[in-house]
Order: sequence, then structure tokens, then C-alpha cells
Amino acid sequence: MDFSILEEVKSLDNTDIQVKLAKMAYRLLNIDINAISRKDIFKRYRLLLREKNLITTANRIRQNELFDTFQARFPIGFLEKYDSGLKQENEYNWLKVLTRNEERHVHPFRHLLFLYFLEKDVEKLLHVGDDAGSFGTGPWPCLNKAADHYKQLVINHVTITRDYKSANPIGTFECSCGFVYARKGPDQSKKDTYRIGRVKLFGDTWNKKLHVLAKNNENLSTRAIAGMLGVDSKTVIKYLSKNGQKEKADSKASPLLLQKYRQRLLDGLKEYPRDSRTKIRERFKKEYTYLYRYDKEWLFGHSPEKRRQTGANKTVNWSARDDEYCKAIKQLYKELLALEKIVRITKSLIGKRLGILSNLEKHLHKLPKTKKLLNNVTESVPQVQIRRCCKIIDRMLQDAEPVVLWKVQRMGAVKSHHIHEIKPHLEAYIHMKQEVDKDERTTS
Repeated sequence: MDFSILEEVKSLDNTDIQVKLAKMAYRLLNIDINAISRKDIFKRYRLLLREKNLITTANRIRQNELFDTFQARFPIGFLEKYDSGLKQENEYNWLKVLTRNEERHVHPFRHLLFLYFLEKDVEKLLHVGDDAGSFGTGPWPCLNKAADHYKQLVINHVTITRDYKSANPIGTFECSCGFVYARKGPDQSKKDTYRIGRVKLFGDTWNKKLHVLAKNNENLSTRAIAGMLGVDSKTVIKYLSKNGQKEKADSKASPLLLQKYRQRLLDGLKEYPRDSRTKIRERFKKEYTYLYRYDKEWLFGHSPEKRRQTGANKTVNWSARDDEYCKAIKQLYKELLALEKIVRITKSLIGKRLGILSNLEKHLHKLPKTKKLLNNVTESVPQVQIRRCCKIIDRMLQDAEPVVLWKVQRMGAVKSHHIHEIKPHLEAYIHMKQEVDKDERTTS
């Protein structure tokens, strides 16, 4: 028998999705309803969204990106067929309500649609843990092999920033021993807790251990020392060289001059008790410079405390600056859209082009209009891919060239595992352009 016709019908009717949703509905009806609560489900959804990198470092859901990837998961017209269509501009569409407010009701079938998007069934959802953030709740281990507390949970705080390239969270862990390391998240398993992405600072404990190993174990090779400290040979050579240079510099210091300049500075501090560190440096330039070069630790230990500048931000008119930034961003946005070579429009790109990146990163909460505008104009990776491909489609139609998606994909440099996300948008765009073209020909 020839089943090719049935295969075609199956594809057209989206039977595979319908069957999966039906099975999920059956399982949902057969579980103990008291085993779950809206609060628990809400927390579990957030954890699953974090795994898909749809939660920001500020712990907010990337709603624009979620909307695009959710829509791309279903064939065109499928959601509308089940009265679950979405409009992005509607702040109260069911997808936003489901992911923003655990107290509001959303139809169970729409929860099943969301689970299908997350690639989880009902049973798996019940076994998902609560959202503990990108790097868990802590404490976290110190991964300094030179420390006595190696792998012990002694770090109580993680600083989370955003990777400007991938938008992934980056966690920085700082131990009291001076060892500072970072890694890209979110963590996928318990093993990730003991993974180092990059060491930012080795610290005094590590440096002292390195020096002791090199000095007291002449038979140890560089590679053996590197293995004991958890680094490569080049790092050992680099830091031993630094220590050697420091010792060489320290040996040039004259003990008599050190004692003489220390006393002069102490006398000066008594004579001018209200002077700031800068003022003392100006009064005792020669002494300060010599001590800074050869006895920095003593100098900083006896210098006046750094004074914080108070009221520095009171003179800034943030409202006027907000309007100024909005005007500049709108103009730059037009220029970026007009570029022949399409670039992804991001907060980082806009900030760098306008020279305001620092304020956009540190003071965006004081710039509400700018923040809203940035949310509207910045693009996710799928969005810039769609824009690039649409431009290629326009060019093909203008040249009366057949529009073939595989060719658009190749010219737009879209990877195969990304094309399925944006394919429905491109198909809709091609259909819209062809309809417009048909209407224009009919009118003429």
C-alpha cells in the first residue's frame, strides 16, 4: 500500500503536535492535583527558561526573545486554530501573564503549549527543582589549589554580570584568600559548581605557595609545580618572573632612606591631620614617590583613608539626560538600519557608538525613557537574522529571482540549527510580499 498520501496529510494537519498535546492532557488529568501548586509551577518554569538562556542577569525574563522563539516552535496558524494566538504589543497576552504573574489564571491547555515549547512533559515538570538562580544559592567552593580550604564551601557571594557576546550570565567568585575566578552560566549540573572558566586573580596565598614550591623544591619541574597549583607551565613561569622582578626591585631600596622617609611622612601626618591622601602626596612628593616604589604596603597602611565624594550625582539632571539620550538613540537607530551591511543592534553597540555605555550599564534605572526605547530597538540573535534574510528576500524579488529558502539561509549565514526558529517568520514575510506584489499588479 502507498502511505505517502497519509504522510502528507499528517504533515499538513500537524498531527504529531496534536497527539503529543493530547497525551500530555491525558497525563495531566490523571495526576494528583494536590501534588502541584501555581507557585511551584511558576518557579519551575523560570528554571527551565533559565536553561534556555531566556532569563537576564537581573533575573528578568527576556520577553521579546521568548515571544519570537515560542512562535517559531509552532507552525503558522497553529496557535490561532486553538484560540491561543499572541500579539507581542499586548502587555497582557497569555504568554506574558503565564511567565510574569503566578497569581493569575491561564487555561491548562496553554500551559501544555508552554510545556511543548520547553520540550518537557507533565511528569518531567513535576521532578524539576525550584529556580535557584544561574549559579545556585551558595555557598560556593574556593577552587584555589594552594589554599587549605580548597573545594570547601567558603564563598558566600557571587557577582553576576552579562556576557556582551552571548548574553549569558557570568558569575565571579571571590575568596578571602585572594583567589578570584569566573565562569559562564547558567550551571547545568552540580559538577559545574567546581568548574573554573577563567582565573581573574590568584591572590597572596597562591603566590606564596608558588614561591615556597619553587624555592624549597629544586628538584620539582615547572610542570610539576603547575600541576600542584592547578595552572599551566606558562603561568608558573610568568608569576615566578614577576616575583623575581619584585625581589630585585626591593633589594635596591636603602634601609636608611626607607626609615628616614617613613619618619618624615609620619611627622607630616601629625602636622597636617586633616589633609587628604592627595594633599599629603603633594606636600611630600619625594618621600611619597620613594615609599610608593619600595614600600607600598607600609605607605598605604599609614596614609589617610580615601575620602568618598559626596553629592557627585546631585548636579546631574537625569530627566534632561534621558531626553537627550532618546534623541541620540533614535537618530543612531535610523543610521544603523540604513547600513548596507546589517549589524545586530544591541545596548552595547549603541552605548559604544554614542559614548554613553557606562551610564547605560550603571544608571539605566534613572533613564526610564531610554530604557523603554532600548527594549524596543535592540535585537535578539533571531531578530537580526530575520532582518538580514528579509533584506535578501527583497533583493531577490526586486531582481525577479525565485525565492528559495535554502539559498536565503546560505546568503544570510544562518546556521542550520537556527533556521527552524526563523523559518515561519520568513515564510510569512515571503507570502506577505507576494500578496502585495499581486495586489499592485491587479491595481495597475
